[in-house]
Amino acid sequence: MLPGVRKMLLAGTILSAGLVGYLWRDTFESDSLKGARVLVTGASTGIGEQMAYHYARFGAQVVITARRGAVLKQVAEKCLKLGAEKALYIAADMAEPTDPDRVIKFAAKSLGGLDYLVLNHIGPSPFQMWNGDVDHARWLMQE
Repeated sequence: MLPGVRKMLLAGTILSAGLVGYLWRDTFESDSLKGARVLVTGASTGIGEQMAYHYARFGAQVVITARRGAVLKQVAEKCLKLGAEKALYIAADMAEPTDPDRVIKFAAKSLGGLDYLVLNHIGPSPFQMWNGDVDHARWLMQE
């Protein structure tokens, strides 16, 4: 290949990479989560705990749940220190038939509704893939 053609191809590749990088930039606005009402399940350790901390740093209102209430209390306290507008917890086992409804009702009543639901618990639960029907969720929040 001729040296001039090689330089043109290299310049074109660099220009294209720069254009893709510019157009594919991160446009996330952290202020969009300030005051957001978030429920995180499985939040006593691991990924769920870290998700709660991230939402807290963005200034969200967080309700966390897991089976161990004493640990949840510590996570909620740290969420407040990190900047959460609110940090509440409710001990529950999402595998128990009545606990998911109880948790949703607690979160919706405590926060005045929910904007985000982060399902991070392990094991069987009555939650299924969302089929677009919001009537059941609205019914739970209105009770």
